[in-house]
Amino acid sequence: MLPVIIADASPLIGLAKIGRLNLLQHLYQHILIPPAVHAELQAGSLRPGGAELQQALAEGWLETADYAAIPAAAVAELKQRLDPGEAEAIALALHLSADLLLIDEQRGRVVAQQKGVRIIGTGIVLVTAKRRGHITSVRTELDALFRCGYRLSARLREQLAVMAGE
Repeated sequence: MLPVIIADASPLIGLAKIGRLNLLQHLYQHILIPPAVHAELQAGSLRPGGAELQQALAEGWLETADYAAIPAAAVAELKQRLDPGEAEAIALALHLSADLLLIDEQRGRVVAQQKGVRIIGTGIVLVTAKRRGHITSVRTELDALFRCGYRLSARLREQLAVMAGE
């Protein structure tokens, strides 16, 4: 049985922009997103990464969960503190007892952890991808993310590079 992995929009968009969305398929095989995250992705648009996101959805390894599967009360409570995508992703992760939630925004990470959801971020995806031989340099990928506007502190980039043995 495949692990249940839920994703928020930012990590998907960031990885798609640098041409590395396929790392998620290699590492996790199947990822669920809630409807609000699907709307944020603008898959198929002309935005950088739009074609990659559309392809992942068409291939089925990136799948949008049925809105009815997400408890409305949990989403409403979470939306008081988070954006709709983060709120739905955390609610879905809780409802499905997900193995992992892929999320980068600090506020969402804190709320998810407070609720007992196991989280990872884009940086850990890259470290894991290097350890499994899918990429050769975490630092190169982090630099690409930074260049395309992804907010990563110099301290975090350095920590991740050290974790990857660079």
